[in-house]
Formats: sequence, structure tokens, C-alpha cells
Amino acid sequence: MRIKKEKMAPYQYVISLRIWHPHMAHEELTKHAGRSPKYSWSAGTPRYSRKGVPLGGNHKTSYWSTELTPVTMLSEPIEVEEALEFQTEHFSKKAQFFSRVRAEGGKAEFFVGLFSDENIVVDIQPSLMGRLSHLSLGLCLDYYPWKRDESPEST
Repeated sequence: MRIKKEKMAPYQYVISLRIWHPHMAHEELTKHAGRSPKYSWSAGTPRYSRKGVPLGGNHKTSYWSTELTPVTMLSEPIEVEEALEFQTEHFSKKAQFFSRVRAEGGKAEFFVGLFSDENIVVDIQPSLMGRLSHLSLGLCLDYYPWKRDESPEST
């Protein structure tokens, strides 16, 4: 029996998949992840800002990320825990790839940006944690104390 949470303040969230690898090319990360990246680069390539300005030096590791939520999501009607369950199930066939990333010195994770003006609770159950561990996926929660559609200066 699952105990139902008490009604909490609504919040906003975004979920991304992020992968770091010491040498795997970002094109190979894209092939294995099965999605197009929003941001990606390969180890050894020159560093640039998001606007294309050279930053000097080369990337030490490969990086790849994609947004899994098409827009900023509202916790009502779908709480972040339910969205994470869905994404975990969706990527369940990629366990061997994520395990390889870890074995070769990299890491892969779901990144969750949480936005709220009020106290919120994210309740990750052991069953989800176990599935994430089985997939070799980490979970990064980043809380921002304002709504996504507001700037921090306006609060």
C-alpha cells in the first residue's frame, strides 16, 4: 500500500539527461542515447561559448545533454516523481550503454530543475532509486527558489 502525500504547493520542473565521458565522441553518445542533444561536444575539441565565442583551450571530457521535458512542466497534474518513473522506464533498454559509460570513467544522470516560491517535497521511493541504480543513472536535483517564468531579481 502506498501512502498518499498530503497536498503540497504546486511547483514547476524540467528534466534533462546528461552524460559525461572521458573520450567517447559526442556523435557516438547521440547514437547510443537515441536522441538528439541540445548541447554536446567531444573531448579534445576547442571550447566555445553557447554563442559561438572561442573560450580558449580544449574540452577535457565529452559532454552530451538533452531535454526530456518539452517545456517547463507543472506538478499538477504530473508530479516530478511520476515523470521520473516514466523516463526511467523509457530508458530501461539503455542499461548496458549507461553501465559502459560508468565503467569507462564517465557518468550519466537525470538532471531535475525544480522551481517554486514555496516549500516543496520530492519523494523518491526505493523502487525508483533501485531502477536508477540498475540503469547506472544518477539523479541530480537542483532547486531554484522562484517560478521558472520569473527572474530571481523580481522575487
